Amino acid sequence: MTAPTADEITVAQLALLLPKHPIVVGFDVDDTLVFSAPAFNALQPEYDPDVIRPRDYAALAVEQKAKYHEFWNRLNEEYDDRSIPKKIGKRLLDLHRARGDTIYIISRRQSAVPPTETATHRYERMFGVALERPLVQTELKDKTPFICERRIDYYYGDSDSDVTAAVTAGAVPIRVKRAADSYAKDYVHNGQLGELVLKDSEQ
Repeated sequence: MTAPTADEITVAQLALLLPKHPIVVGFDVDDTLVFSAPAFNALQPEYDPDVIRPRDYAALAVEQKAKYHEFWNRLNEEYDDRSIPKKIGKRLLDLHRARGDTIYIISRRQSAVPPTETATHRYERMFGVALERPLVQTELKDKTPFICERRIDYYYGDSDSDVTAAVTAGAVPIRVKRAADSYAKDYVHNGQLGELVLKDSEQ
């Protein structure tokens, strides 16, 4: 049995659906704002997948914890320069900046240790914007409390967990579609969780 195809909307149609007053919006990073497969694919072969995305960080050995932070530091500080900004990301950021909306970028990634603003400045450079708020990284934790604490009205993401976190936090979820050659391997159910889906948002 084939899964039903969701109705998709364009950015222009989305703009008409948004409230007239300024709102608070949130964006995921990987496969939403940027196509990050070039960064992950270049770096991950050097590391054990079970160490860099552990089920339980506390259960890792000291050496494994060191490797975990080494991977994420290198990704955030250097390899993410290989990521490609998505056209849909630029269009959405420009739309919300023109409306005067408050913008947060919330990624599930582990942040650099010690913390830096390298990633925030990278996305500013990639999209030609000045971000009033630094990138939020949840250290591989669920995004729900982070979306809730910032009182986000609309949240853009590519994964099912982005959609469910937004709904749980009381935000409207909007699905940005992944490219076919995404680094992420979890299956996504575009439009099947009651969310809006953006047309032609793979790139």
